[in-house]
Amino acid sequence: MSVRFAVVGCGTAAERIHLPALRAAGVDVTVFASRSRPSAEARRDEWGSGVVADRWEDAIARDDVDAVVIAAPNSFHRDVAVAAATAGKHVLVDKPMAITTEDADEMTAVAGAHRVVLLPFHNARFAAPFAAAQHFVAAGHLGEVTGFRAASGHAGPQNWAPNAEWFFDRSLAGGGCLIDLGVHVVDFVRCVTGEEIAAVSALVNGRRGDVEADAQLLAHMRGGAIGTIHASWSCRSGSDLQLTVMGSKGTLHLDARTPLTFIDGGGNRERVALPETTSSPLAELLAAIAGERAPSVNAADGRAAVAVVQAGYRSAAHGSVITDVI
Repeated sequence: MSVRFAVVGCGTAAERIHLPALRAAGVDVTVFASRSRPSAEARRDEWGSGVVADRWEDAIARDDVDAVVIAAPNSFHRDVAVAAATAGKHVLVDKPMAITTEDADEMTAVAGAHRVVLLPFHNARFAAPFAAAQHFVAAGHLGEVTGFRAASGHAGPQNWAPNAEWFFDRSLAGGGCLIDLGVHVVDFVRCVTGEEIAAVSALVNGRRGDVEADAQLLAHMRGGAIGTIHASWSCRSGSDLQLTVMGSKGTLHLDARTPLTFIDGGGNRERVALPETTSSPLAELLAAIAGERAPSVNAADGRAAVAVVQAGYRSAAHGSVITDVI
């Protein structure tokens, strides 16, 4: 039997990311809910079936809903996820999983108590270059990880979601580029290196509404490596995506102009092969619901990314190094 979904939040992310993925997976969407009823109606009409609920509470309470995709503004994630899990519905929640670790902990606890699957939409780690980098490091080809540089940037959410003004309202978003893009960077750094970030020192700059447009974190890993994490909404030239991981046997590097490449101690360069197919948060959710396997991304990963971002905001506000990150 196909898993039946409710989609809560029917803006650009639902339109361009979640609904195409749900259709490709061959599952059904039975109900749409959004802060804007016209948005929900538009997504329902594009899908070709289902109903529109005026209240998200009504959407997740329906008997014809088995799981919920949460694509609403960040400040709604906890309430929708907790209510959905309490109703016995599985949850795929867009990043960031929550805006505080306390919210993430509550979401995780409720999902556990009701035996439902709760996954954060950390899709960047499943991109072929990052999946290949994770395998390369895990196989020991890089040796001991000693440092990293990682970045994600673009010209701002208004360039792909022009009507989503909530991104610039701290009460709805929880922050700016750091919570929007930084969670992706934190997640793929953790995934590729296999290490936790133990301490951070951060600076933020610029303003879009009442949130930051640029953020830079200096991170200290538990294993001793140090590195930088950069998130930006000020990249006017287009997308900026970078990852460099230094190890005792060489360096692994990726950027917009360079495919994933290993440079050994002698300066020899080798292009790293990418997997032909990778998984996705939705595929991991569906496999977990079916009892096929434990998901490779889970609520603990979502919570860890939120914890690092939260520590970054604390560091920037107080001008201090935060050592109790995770």
